[in-house]
Amino acid sequence: MIARLLFAAVAAAGLLSGIYAAGKRGLADMDDYPARRALAQWGSEKRAPGETEWRTARSALERAGALAPSNPLYVEEMGRLLELRAAGMDRADPAARALLEQSRAQFRQAVAMRPGSPYAWSSLALVKFRLNEMDYEFYGALERAARYGPWEPAVQLTLADIGLAGWMLLALPGKQQVLGALERGMLRQDKEILRLAAFHRTLPLLCADPLLRTRPLPGLCPPG
Repeated sequence: MIARLLFAAVAAAGLLSGIYAAGKRGLADMDDYPARRALAQWGSEKRAPGETEWRTARSALERAGALAPSNPLYVEEMGRLLELRAAGMDRADPAARALLEQSRAQFRQAVAMRPGSPYAWSSLALVKFRLNEMDYEFYGALERAARYGPWEPAVQLTLADIGLAGWMLLALPGKQQVLGALERGMLRQDKEILRLAAFHRTLPLLCADPLLRTRPLPGLCPPG
């Protein structure tokens, strides 16, 4: 009899604990939802958030992260929010660099929490590139993004953005990973790839690279 009572008490405690945890996750998702929608909207509009917009989204993500600190999604979203805010500022502004450094810290945490996420790795590579930190960590992030998410559209565009912006600065392994992303990206999102190429105006440099003689890019670099 006593054993059954103890079992029932333990089961009830476990149930209550599960209900509490589920409630916290639900509240965190409620806080995260407007920030996630805002990030998607800014991405589709290809613009950086304004001061009020980004502060509202940041507060929402901070609440979500406090309720569910083990959720890597909120960590990634905070990194993206900080990076987007910096993108709308003058690159020479020390505040922009500070935001990028905070974003880098978020993505480092995100890849530690979820090392198989190609989105977190590609975002870390992008932030490192914008900080002019093309070091071992940068190339490692680039390689893992390409390995874990070769067919993920967002990853392809991020790697293409890095490559088209800084082709002449990339070491050979980085160039090869970018070329792979460009090849796959041209199959399904060629308009976006061409838009990035037009924005960076570096396509002639890429197409003139000796590497392209043995690995042509149909639809992007003309033959010959």
